[in-house]
Amino acid sequence: MLPELGEIGKRRRQAGMTQQQLASCAGISQSLVAKIESGTLAPSYENVKRIFECFEREQKKAGRSAGEIASRKIFYAKPEETVEKAIETMRKHGFSQLPVLRQGRIVGSISDENIVGFLRDGKEAGKAKVEDIMGEPFARISKDAQVEAVVGLLKYEKAIVVTEGEEVKGIITRADLFKLF
Repeated sequence: MLPELGEIGKRRRQAGMTQQQLASCAGISQSLVAKIESGTLAPSYENVKRIFECFEREQKKAGRSAGEIASRKIFYAKPEETVEKAIETMRKHGFSQLPVLRQGRIVGSISDENIVGFLRDGKEAGKAKVEDIMGEPFARISKDAQVEAVVGLLKYEKAIVVTEGEEVKGIITRADLFKLF
């Protein structure tokens, strides 16, 4: 049984959705959502069903953890490797950054920005070691952390390393957020 129509506006706000986002999710117009919420239109059963299905999907999405959306196959560089090898790995897999790991623990990061900055300084990156140009490690988050925390961190970070204790279990980039849809 579906909840009352009066619940739609309340649930939408609780989910943190705009009328446009709800409309897009349900495949209806924003004006239809506005009319339903204001009580000026009695929607079809099918439209109400689609709206509440959107709320259910949003609830499920909100309950997901970092470990669930992380890429488990981690491509990384080692501090003692050449930058040339790191570039080869980045190019081969289409990444713009890599974590730098030593014995399974994150010790730094290397990105296209690090490499370009190194080259801009007139240095030859090919024979340099990763540890010579690596940046700070990516932020770390527990595999049990909620997706909302991940989204917040990715506003400021290129990637987030998902850990269990000190052990790296996965990595999340902005592209991984598409798994939520």
